[in-house]
Amino acid sequence: MPDRSSRDGANEIVLAGGGITARFDGQRLRLVQGATTWTVPVRALRAAELTPDGDVRIDLSGDPGAARHGLGVGVSIPTRNAHAARAFTESLQRALDTATAVPDGHALVLVDTRQPTLSPRARRGLMIGIAAVSYAAVLLLIGQYGAGDTGPVILAFGWLGPGGLGLLYFCWVRLIRDLVVLRRRGITVSGRSEGTVRGFGGNVFYFQKLSFRTADGRDLTRVESRGSVGGITTGVGRVDVTYDPLDPSRATGPLTVNHVGWTLVLVVCGLVATLFWAVGLYVALTG
Repeated sequence: MPDRSSRDGANEIVLAGGGITARFDGQRLRLVQGATTWTVPVRALRAAELTPDGDVRIDLSGDPGAARHGLGVGVSIPTRNAHAARAFTESLQRALDTATAVPDGHALVLVDTRQPTLSPRARRGLMIGIAAVSYAAVLLLIGQYGAGDTGPVILAFGWLGPGGLGLLYFCWVRLIRDLVVLRRRGITVSGRSEGTVRGFGGNVFYFQKLSFRTADGRDLTRVESRGSVGGITTGVGRVDVTYDPLDPSRATGPLTVNHVGWTLVLVVCGLVATLFWAVGLYVALTG
């Protein structure tokens, strides 16, 4: 069973290179490449050394002919960071000096291969991308082969719809959704604003960094999940923090006039663009 330090990632030294990430916690070596993880106890290792090229070479004990784990004799990890390579190798060598290698280390190697899966966010992004590309292809075909003036009109107005709907979706995800969720089940406690963290877009979007204690006594520091729009920065001081007890990473500070105003502006822009798109398509298709 993995020990606490292995589970928490504490006291591990990590080396990455050549598509392989190696983690060593003093007792076992974990090699990760793609969806496959090899777990190798220290006593299954024969040697660890730096090659003349600066790579870290790790060899397993025993005859590799009967091995079924896919590592062969061992593994070589290329890296351009000589300090990291030396530290990793010395850590392995110190562990090897205090352990006795078994005759057949290959038999102790555990292999875990996971089926690659997309996260819900990645899957949603992929579906949106496929829909956008398909929609663009349809517009281009209509613009190229549409009868009379219908094709150019649809091509001209066709981009307003995805733009408007995309803006409305953005407003929902980044500016509105968390307010709805927290209003329904959020808990408000006295907390502290630690200042402003700027997000993408430079001065366009910003987030408050909040520290607070939950109702069950946990001390947390979170960057608010709801973004605000505009160049207004917030200072350091006491604020009320509303957090989601089911997911404390969803937490926000007080609602500001700046947030409400810009959210309304962006929502109206999205609605207007969508309306022009619908009217333009209706006129083009009905003549």
